[in-house]
Amino acid sequence: MEKTKIKLLRILEILRETDEDHPYTANEILKQLSLYGLEAERKSVLRDISVLQDFGYDILLHHDNKRGYYMASREFEDWELKILMDAAVNANFLTKSNSKQLTEKISSLASKNGRNTLRAVTPVSSAVKNGDPTTKNAVDILLSAIKKKKKIGFQYVYTASDLKKHLRFDGHEYPVSPYALIWRNDRYYLIGCYGTYDKLSYYRLERIRNIRILDEKAIELEQILGKNAEMRLQEFVDRNLNNYSGDKTTVRLKIDENRIDLLYDTFGNGFYPEGQADGKLTVRVTVNDGWGLTSWILQNGDCVEILEPKSAREDVIKALKQIEEKYRE
Repeated sequence: MEKTKIKLLRILEILRETDEDHPYTANEILKQLSLYGLEAERKSVLRDISVLQDFGYDILLHHDNKRGYYMASREFEDWELKILMDAAVNANFLTKSNSKQLTEKISSLASKNGRNTLRAVTPVSSAVKNGDPTTKNAVDILLSAIKKKKKIGFQYVYTASDLKKHLRFDGHEYPVSPYALIWRNDRYYLIGCYGTYDKLSYYRLERIRNIRILDEKAIELEQILGKNAEMRLQEFVDRNLNNYSGDKTTVRLKIDENRIDLLYDTFGNGFYPEGQADGKLTVRVTVNDGWGLTSWILQNGDCVEILEPKSAREDVIKALKQIEEKYRE
């Protein structure tokens, strides 16, 4: 009885290696089973395939029935696996070793032929990586803390003039209530609330060190954001430019008509046109005020002008004056 169960699972495993172009006949399945020390008859293999079909697996007989059976569909299509593998390869916060392990796991969900193709067209070694090996542990701990609704403690590092990482504030431990992990601009960020403050902050995951779950209960997100907290958290993420937090503000921008795609790239559909004249489009958008907004304007100053509020214009002027000072003879 035990061997019968094992045989059924082995047949499923064997069929997962197949696809429409590479089916297995019952005799080929028998040969594969023999490699595992399992003896069976052709009729029993066909019965097991029928059981798997009844259970919901999409196993089909090839239209040329002499070619055998194959797995017609699976949890992920090859194109979906390709996207996931590319994400793993290009994630800057992962090491090459992390990326390689992850792409191997993802590709194993494909058929044998699909797996070989996916690995051939997704070279891990070509990616420029500077990830930290502690990132995967930090993600694991953070997910556990969020599930348990516990605060976390960690130290934060920065790169000093000696080009080495140093702990901020002499190794001060940041007590943070964690709420979300987001991937933005090729980096992972933790969104949380520091100490007993009532504002959300960003923390770059690759800069976190010595993370641990604290005994203290995390502050409820509703306590900070009020009703519909999850929706408000998404709004917080959407309106942050360059992942700098700040006070919510509505700004008016003027942008060249030939650069309107920049608005969609940055804000999606979250901007509101007000008028169009002289090759310029005026829009209104809600963002977080502060350096994130200022730096975005500086990056795109050739085609974007901030009209209101006046304080935001003054921040840009101040930043430009500081830059000018550095370049004066």
